[in-house]
Amino acid sequence: MKILLSLFLISTFTSCSLGSKKIADKLYYRFNEPQVIMANPDFNVQRPSAMGILGNRPMVAQKADGALLQLSHNFWIDSPKILLQNYLVKTFNVSPEQQDKTLKATILKLEKKGQTSQVSISFTLIDGDNNTLFQKTYSQQQELSENTMPAFVASVSKSLEEITQALAQELKQ
Repeated sequence: MKILLSLFLISTFTSCSLGSKKIADKLYYRFNEPQVIMANPDFNVQRPSAMGILGNRPMVAQKADGALLQLSHNFWIDSPKILLQNYLVKTFNVSPEQQDKTLKATILKLEKKGQTSQVSISFTLIDGDNNTLFQKTYSQQQELSENTMPAFVASVSKSLEEITQALAQELKQ
């Protein structure tokens, strides 16, 4: 009887250990470093807002049925709102001086959909009296070079660069 019980316990423990999977590492990403496009503009950059789950650190992917899914092992190193503010401050070389104008941004899309990245950001420039001086939404969709998170991050960074270049051109006019 003891032999049967021992064999049962050994087979139970070995069968449980054979089915276990290695836990995946959590990976963290950030936007690429921007190039200065416009030095010392006459506006401050306010902390951007984001639509729903897009402001959280987990990366977001769009499923085939259109549902959004927060990924459980791929994260932004900080909230995309903070990453975007830092990106814009560096891109426009914003000085810490108080300006009368404020650039506001809202992240509408920052997601991976199959083999593409989708980025959509709405910008509003307001004056000291809260009058809207400029408002426009920029959207970019790019094919990924390969279906990986590093390729997705590179694609998002390229989209951000193109969006901020277009924004800078329009703000100069």
